[in-house]
Amino acid sequence: MSQGIAFILVFAGFLGFVAILVWAGGRASARAHENMRRLAGALGIDFVDAPPKLGLFYPEPRASGRIRGKAVALYNYTTGSGKSRRTWSAVAVTPAADGGLTLVVARQGFVSAVKSLFGVKEITVGHAEFDRTWFIQTNQPDFIRAALLPEVQEKFHPFKGAFKLEQGEVTYVEEGMFSDEARCRRFESATALTCDLADIAEVHARGARRG
Repeated sequence: MSQGIAFILVFAGFLGFVAILVWAGGRASARAHENMRRLAGALGIDFVDAPPKLGLFYPEPRASGRIRGKAVALYNYTTGSGKSRRTWSAVAVTPAADGGLTLVVARQGFVSAVKSLFGVKEITVGHAEFDRTWFIQTNQPDFIRAALLPEVQEKFHPFKGAFKLEQGEVTYVEEGMFSDEARCRRFESATALTCDLADIAEVHARGARRG
């Protein structure tokens, strides 16, 4: 086989590989688009529709609206680039007020271990299984211990990511796209729990005003 023919075969194989990657990316984009549409419908909020680019790639899916009188947004976003590029799914809920409360509830693991090395103090709520599973950081430990009742703790069980309250917004974030149907089902419950945490923030704000 001549070098020219070998080069053509290698190049054709490379183009075929690229075409498969493009096709797979387009399918994932379409799944994320449609899954977000269904999730928005289940939550009763508005899906932000947009046509695909080049007929294949939809913009990162997004939905927004109001639940329990609070502004809610669901979206995908990316961080990093190249090999360090990562895609995340998120829901954000804006409470009416938070009274300066900050809160992180995240699965125990490497991130929480690193935080402890830098002097970030973890609190416990007094329930052994929950304390083993979840890293909790807050500027109001007594209030959070009282607010995270056993029935609230149980709601955290299905989730893999991190809940956070800071700068007037409660978020839940986990790695991956809304192209995954199991993740979309999980985010329907995650939205409800994020709204619960926004309710807790509003309770704290009312107490802070009375104080």
